[in-house]
Amino acid sequence: MKRTIVLLALLLILIGACSSNKRTPPMEIATFSLFDTVSFPESISKAYYHPGSKAIYAMEENTHRILIWKGGKQVNAIGGMGSGNTSFMSLSDFAMGKDGSIYALDSSARVIKRFNADGKYINSIQLDYVQQPSKLALGTEQNVYVFDAASSEIIAYDILDSSELYRFGRFQLQRVDQLFANRDYVVAYNEINDESALFSSLGQHISNHTGQIVYDLYNNAISLSNEALVSKMSAAWLPLSGKAESVTISKDNLAIVVGRQVRLLKLDYAPVR
Repeated sequence: MKRTIVLLALLLILIGACSSNKRTPPMEIATFSLFDTVSFPESISKAYYHPGSKAIYAMEENTHRILIWKGGKQVNAIGGMGSGNTSFMSLSDFAMGKDGSIYALDSSARVIKRFNADGKYINSIQLDYVQQPSKLALGTEQNVYVFDAASSEIIAYDILDSSELYRFGRFQLQRVDQLFANRDYVVAYNEINDESALFSSLGQHISNHTGQIVYDLYNNAISLSNEALVSKMSAAWLPLSGKAESVTISKDNLAIVVGRQVRLLKLDYAPVR
């Protein structure tokens, strides 16, 4: 019995020592590292990179298509003009889920169409009580945000039952050219003013910032302008050449669109002390 008690005590000490030595997640971005540049035959307005499959999903500006690109070549395409499940009347924006699934916004049909990572149609989310949906952002795997250009407000929807949750931003927003969301924040970028309006995920306006803002997994703010890519919370900085159209983030990877190019960058974090 005594031996059992001693062994249990030693085990608890070891567990305590291990837990006290656990490192916290890296919080500071040290550098931005460019690891690939992919050129497309047509102009791209937005792109995502999925690090697990190394796939690029790129939205062509004029063809109403989302290209799926792997290994330096096109392997599939979602969309094109049409009214069927796999086509769009007017493709205006798209977002990528953690598993590589695609949420595509058809502004004319007022619907979000969901596809799997290979481009196969899954289902649709009908957008009721919205007049002119133009931009889309995926908050979590359960909610999505849509900007209504007619009412100048952002509408949160439940993905599971397509129900509207709440609206916000009417008095803070005039136009939105890029929309970003994660579990904690929603960011609406106005390209003309080169300004991002920052909201909480529940719709409270927090502040405005220069440049197009996205957040990493640790809520480090990253700002994109035509001059540079900048970490707002560290000294990381990278000059840019060419007019940047958009930036998206997936885990610790950025996809920046410049004309027909998609530039892929890795976020390098400072060592945890």
